Amino acid sequence: MAWVREHRHPSIFALLVAIQVVLIVAMVIREERFQRGTNIVLEAQPVDPRDPLRGDFVILGYRAQNLDGVAVPQSGFIEREDVYVVLADRGRYWEAVGIRSDNIDSAERDEGLLAIRARVVNESPLRVEFPDLGEYFLEQGTGRLPDTPDVHVSVSEDGTARILYLAIDGQRWPFDVGDR
Repeated sequence: MAWVREHRHPSIFALLVAIQVVLIVAMVIREERFQRGTNIVLEAQPVDPRDPLRGDFVILGYRAQNLDGVAVPQSGFIEREDVYVVLADRGRYWEAVGIRSDNIDSAERDEGLLAIRARVVNESPLRVEFPDLGEYFLEQGTGRLPDTPDVHVSVSEDGTARILYLAIDGQRWPFDVGDR
């Protein structure tokens, strides 16, 4: 019993260090996945709210979320179902060319396609949301977006997506004082 009392603090310290190491390793693995991901540009349809508790942020919608003209499997999809939206490079933007319940394979990636994980929000007309691409927090005091931004996104092979930055007329936003 005396040994436990004498060594309680070092064991608690070791446990806290081990927890921090696990968290750091998890963050490094997640970041590594995005570093190896494909960088794409999506056409946005923003709403620019301001919330005193959350600060400045932009709610983003994307043209690729509306899947009316995209071929859908006969089985269809139901609301809140997790799906993959298949995208292809169409010049300036990547556009939706398909939707499916499983991720694309390496042969399809070699053909220039990629897939983003999404969730069905409406069955007819078919509409999805991209869970990690809906909001973008801005530097405090940068104000409202002056125009519709291009959203630069990194997409990992497993379909996870992350916003890298917003751009307007090819320039990263918010602009520095001398940029415009």
